[in-house]
Amino acid sequence: MNEPANESQPTQTNQNNPALAGMCQVCGGECRIQATMCDKCENTLRGWIHDYPIWIHALREFLDSTAHYGGHQPGRVNLPSAPTPIRLSVVDHLQEIEDAVTALWCRLYAPPAMPWATSIAVPPIVDMLKACWSCQRLNRLPDIGLIWHDWQRLARKTLAIIDVPPSRHGIGRCLNPLCGVELSAEVGAVSVDCPVCGNTYRVVDVRLGFLRECIESGRAFTAGECAELLRECGFQCNANTIRSWRKRGRLQPAGENEKGRPLYRLSDVHRQVLRRDSI
Repeated sequence: MNEPANESQPTQTNQNNPALAGMCQVCGGECRIQATMCDKCENTLRGWIHDYPIWIHALREFLDSTAHYGGHQPGRVNLPSAPTPIRLSVVDHLQEIEDAVTALWCRLYAPPAMPWATSIAVPPIVDMLKACWSCQRLNRLPDIGLIWHDWQRLARKTLAIIDVPPSRHGIGRCLNPLCGVELSAEVGAVSVDCPVCGNTYRVVDVRLGFLRECIESGRAFTAGECAELLRECGFQCNANTIRSWRKRGRLQPAGENEKGRPLYRLSDVHRQVLRRDSI
């Protein structure tokens, strides 16, 4: 049995044999004598640093208040310019990331206090991330435990913004005319809160507002997208019905998408749905 030995003498500590030598400052596991974190925690931290250039690019896309998580669903709205207000929380988070990266870069490379005296300035954030990721001193910092948990909090906050569960989908824009932010909701949700103006709306009202906007603007979608949007607004419609209307000459495609699928104006489909003999 490998039982710990009972030592009567206190642990001797000095510069050559620190009390916490060989213990990871993050998880408390074993690590190399000269390191302050184990290989697993080190790989996790370096992974965050390595992925952050891509995450920052995604965050900058989410500055646009029309960005949402619906992909190419019917609820997607791409305006030529982002309406105000933009996502100020994303602006603050980007600044928080830049401050954390700069602090870690300064911690590892100790630039001079007066950069103008040596012509050394803080490099761009992507260059600092690359330098921190490749630095061999990263796993030797004595306060790496605090640094690791700060980056864990940053990574979780970042992914909460850019990596939304697939159960959420775009439903339309905020009904507040002074807001107009693209809203997303859980599948099957009854109400939705606007993250900008704070108003609460019924999901069906937001979808009806988007339906009205698409009809008035003459937007076109595939048969499946038209049927999905109309069903969410309470109409009885499916993609096969739309295709049959085309074969019978009741509908004419308004064009094709990038995959060659025919597009139908939502106003034309809606008009056919309203006809009693077409339902």
